[in-house]
Amino acid sequence: MVDKRIEYIAEKMSQEGKDIYLAMILPYKTGYANYVFQTDKPDIQARRIKNLDKNFRRLLTEPYFWIQPMSQDSANQIAAWTYPAPYDFYDMVADEEDLAQLLSQSIRDNTYFEVIRNGALFGFATFFSKKDHLEIGLGMKPDQTGQGLGVNFYQAIEDYARKNFDCQVLQLSVASFNQRALALYQKVGYEIAESYQQATNGGEYPFIKLQKNLKEWEVRCQQNLRKSKNWRRSKR
Repeated sequence: MVDKRIEYIAEKMSQEGKDIYLAMILPYKTGYANYVFQTDKPDIQARRIKNLDKNFRRLLTEPYFWIQPMSQDSANQIAAWTYPAPYDFYDMVADEEDLAQLLSQSIRDNTYFEVIRNGALFGFATFFSKKDHLEIGLGMKPDQTGQGLGVNFYQAIEDYARKNFDCQVLQLSVASFNQRALALYQKVGYEIAESYQQATNGGEYPFIKLQKNLKEWEVRCQQNLRKSKNWRRSKR
């Protein structure tokens, strides 16, 4: 019944709205279907579908991110993600321990979160509170990488961390070969703390640990803002 309602709604939408709706995670699709069919009056159903279509198409220019505890369905999907070489290093199946943690609901609780963009599974984040910092891990859906969405993806995760964890220092690690990720983290305020060997994927590999002091970053941003304002005044 629900699948038929989802299909019915999708067929009544524009192609853009349909694509966005069908890409959403199942709870979202089901929730919207239940909303449309709260009434059995066709004219009201049609009006609701029209409004949903309009709102979905707005997401093309005004995307939104939402972070929530990872569901088992999302964990299963993430476990099957495959990246092109050399980023296949990050395939979950490449490390049995990482894969087991991902698929275990008891281990995931309060640490593994799914990142939703426009209602669709976009990536994931992990949060581990340490004595003097918050350790963050993250991964983006393979078909979304390389499209210039990294900063927004990361910022959504940092914003969630700021709101939900008592922390002033953020820490994450990246494989040394992943210069793309390293450049992104440095762009958003991280500084290299150390290089080390990490046991993973059946061997040991060089990794880089980075840290971001939130207070220091905010001060730096404020200083840069003042410099920018002063520069604009000097050009008048």
